[in-house]
Formats: sequence, structure tokens, C-alpha cells
Amino acid sequence: MKALLGSMGFPGLGHLLVGRYFKGALLAVLFSMTVQGLLLGWVWPESFGTSWMVLLGLAVGIWLYSLVSAWWLMRRMGTERFQQQKDRILMAGIKAMLRNDLEAASKTFRTLLRQDDRDLEGWLYLARICQLQGQTRWARRFLKVVRCLDRQGKWRWELSVLAGGTSPRDTGVTP
Repeated sequence: MKALLGSMGFPGLGHLLVGRYFKGALLAVLFSMTVQGLLLGWVWPESFGTSWMVLLGLAVGIWLYSLVSAWWLMRRMGTERFQQQKDRILMAGIKAMLRNDLEAASKTFRTLLRQDDRDLEGWLYLARICQLQGQTRWARRFLKVVRCLDRQGKWRWELSVLAGGTSPRDTGVTP
């Protein structure tokens, strides 16, 4: 939000506030030069003639580009933060599962799935936990969700192992 607000006041400032120094400095310098040219034309009108319209268009263009670029940057950074948060929750669930704390792992994966119900790994780990707890009906339901979401077949091998209830070494199939 601060990037967008900063760019509203002065182009390039928003980029500087979020650490995009080169782009922010470049936008600020270009905008300053065009505004300086406009002021020079206002003080000394004979020097420019009609070229002040070009400078005004350039200044407005730089300002609008800075706003759109800051909005895009904020949107992209928000997506990165969301993914990092999901990754932290997933890692906490895996750690709980490795400690054999299946209740905590189940709660953690359910929290992950409340944030993103299309997270394949969350559904897959939750199915495995249900298998380990003897809740085969729930495990089958969760594996069915994974099959529906896995359109590209990336998790096919893991699904076959979990659905069969065998270990990867017993199947003779390599991933």
C-alpha cells in the first residue's frame, strides 16, 4: 500500500519505499526533468513554443506508468507473501508429522487447506495422516480430491502408493 501511496505523491517514490531503488530513482529523475522543463517553459515561454505539450504528456505518462507499476509490484509482492506463508504452514505440518504428532500435523494441514483449498500437498499429507490414524474412509476421500486437482498427473506415483497402502520400495515403481 505504501508503494502505491508513494507513487501518487511523486513518481518513483513508491518503488524506493519497497526497495526497488534503480527503477524508483530512474522514474524520479525522469519525472523531475520533465517537470523542470515545464517550469522553464512557464517562466521563459519563448524558449519552448508548443513543445510544452510534449513535456506535459511525458510527465503525465511517467506519473501514470509509476502508478501502474507500483500497483503491479504490490500485487506481485502480496502473492509472494501468501506463498511464503503457505510454505511455512506446510513445513510446520511436515515437522509435526515427522515428530509423530499426528493431531498437530492434521490441524496444521487443515489450517493450510482453509487458506488454499487447492493445495495438493496439503490434501496428500492429510490423506497420509488419516491412513496412519486408521481413518481409511477419510483418506480415500482426500485422495479423491487430490486426483481431481492433479490434472497434470504430477502426483500420480504418490497417489498410487498411498491408495495401495504399500511403501514405495514394495511397488518396484520409480517416481
